[in-house]
Amino acid sequence: MSKPVNAAAGDSIRRHSRSFSFASRLLPAAKRADVERLYAWCRWCDDGVDTATSPADAAAFVERATADLQLIADGHDPNTTESRWLAALVRRHDLSLDAAAALLAGMQSDLTPAADFHEDDLLRYCFQVAGAVGVLMCPVLGLRDRGFLPHAAALGIGMQLTNIARDVAEDWRRDRCYLPLSWTAGLRPNGGPPDPGRVRQGVRQLLSLADDYYAAGELGIDALDTDARLAVRAAARIYHAIGIKIRKRGFQVLDTRVYVSTVEKLKLFGGALLPSSLRPNHAAVNGSPQSALMTAEKLLCEHGVTP
Repeated sequence: MSKPVNAAAGDSIRRHSRSFSFASRLLPAAKRADVERLYAWCRWCDDGVDTATSPADAAAFVERATADLQLIADGHDPNTTESRWLAALVRRHDLSLDAAAALLAGMQSDLTPAADFHEDDLLRYCFQVAGAVGVLMCPVLGLRDRGFLPHAAALGIGMQLTNIARDVAEDWRRDRCYLPLSWTAGLRPNGGPPDPGRVRQGVRQLLSLADDYYAAGELGIDALDTDARLAVRAAARIYHAIGIKIRKRGFQVLDTRVYVSTVEKLKLFGGALLPSSLRPNHAAVNGSPQSALMTAEKLLCEHGVTP
């Protein structure tokens, strides 16, 4: 017997992201259920490429997911269970199908990892696979002023930059490297291990850039429903804390995968509970949000999402 929708979607977020799972528990039940379904669809897209047995199978998966998205856009029922979850959310919350298409474009780009990869490519990719997710989440979390969509996109981009910094070794084993060429003196997978010094140099710049996007994202959290703000702020602080720990390790990410413990998450949760006048703004340290917001807005428009 198949699991109910809520159970299956909840399993996905708990299995794949302890940070998002922790933060999602701070949401009221109805919002949490919809966030879990949306996360499960996004995760399904990601896994469809990453766990495919061959490049051809990965490409076929992207084609199926894209065809389902077109069926939703045309008002028809899609073919897969996960896409039907998305279709229900689109009907209930008027989610941006352009943002969903952007995510699939990011999955598509992973089929042919770029050899010639620059900072603009990095930010575009981060928008597609994470900033677009932030945009999709906005209606579920009660955002009514579309002028804050760049903040949501920026927060997603900041989180993805942190993910990339943490996962350099794992990506390298998949013959992928998202560190821009100019940051690493042309570092690219070549059949051998990556050069640690060049990786540290690239990760340092990744995390510096991420600070700007976290700072921009934090400025938009209060535009969400009151009952959603704490969960989003906690998720932002937890992800930002991963970057802080990487800094403390001297930007060394090849030997151990950095994570935030449950005790550390609880401390960050306590800080997020403080009134804004007392709350330490970890994301704003070294952060310059205005350029990040301008880039996020540009990427939104590039992908057909109008703030």
